[in-house]
Amino acid sequence: MSRGKERRGRFPAPFKVVLGLLLLGLLAGLALLWQYGPRFGVYLRPPAPAAYADTALSLMDNGYYATGEQWQRARAEAVAATRKAPDYASTFPALRKALAVAGGPHSKLLEEGQSLSERMGPPRTPTVETSDGVTTVAVPAVAADDAQVLQTYADMLAQGLVNAEAATGCGWVVDLRGNTGGNMEPMLAGLSPLLGSGRVGGFVDNRGNVTELALQDGAVYLGGRSTFGTQHSQPLKGPVAVLQDGRTASSGEVALLAFYGRGDTRTFGAPSAGLSSANQVRRLYGGTEMLLTVALDTDAAGKVYGGVLEPQQPTDPGAAPEAARAWLAEQCRRSP
Repeated sequence: MSRGKERRGRFPAPFKVVLGLLLLGLLAGLALLWQYGPRFGVYLRPPAPAAYADTALSLMDNGYYATGEQWQRARAEAVAATRKAPDYASTFPALRKALAVAGGPHSKLLEEGQSLSERMGPPRTPTVETSDGVTTVAVPAVAADDAQVLQTYADMLAQGLVNAEAATGCGWVVDLRGNTGGNMEPMLAGLSPLLGSGRVGGFVDNRGNVTELALQDGAVYLGGRSTFGTQHSQPLKGPVAVLQDGRTASSGEVALLAFYGRGDTRTFGAPSAGLSSANQVRRLYGGTEMLLTVALDTDAAGKVYGGVLEPQQPTDPGAAPEAARAWLAEQCRRSP
């Protein structure tokens, strides 16, 4: 005879099923995180040096020039050279060699403490000065981790241009000499009073996919999505002379190309640095940053560049302001 009812489990069967599914999902998530997390800077534990190198090379597979036999050979050489690396730093020579193939001359590997913003030093602000009816705006490089610094840069530039409109009877000089790049968005937003609204450039990857770069009422649009903007923009008229030199590079060259689609504009100075391409910043374990070229710049008409941008009027960079003012004076005399 039974001495009591059979003791049942603490949890009903449906609960156990749900719990099992949750555990399976968690394990699957951890497996995916283990495999793909390093590509996005997420690690479950510090990677071994060889695995660290493998992650870097996987990211390089997205480089603009990471195609064909040359890249496959460079990749294989980097793999072989890093299998027995004792630490991360020991992988850097092989990774830099591979990166030069995958991303070209614009790509860089910046070790911890050498981030782009740190290398560029304290941010500089744009200046706007008017003399004899000509307004000159200096557009320096800008790269900062502080969003407010970028916003202040764009607002100062746009507001300075708008405030100078009444005193500017004979045109504008946009000085991009020495602008080594950084973040293109505050530059373009700040220059939007002169560039107006519409497409100003773009980027094309190695598969021919194009991402359009446009402005609309002071806002920067990348691929149709607003990414940055200033509230201090309004359209300005008049001829524009753009100054460039051998240190006008990267985002500085994007700003230069933006004026290619503007009428009544002329460029002066020396050939640019030849880095008219787009980089993505990828962070590796430990703080190292990889700047990887993934696309080439285009102008508003869709013409692809990627190298040196030649001035329309070659001039010694030091004499470029005088040549620009002479051209603006000529345009001023011709205007009704």
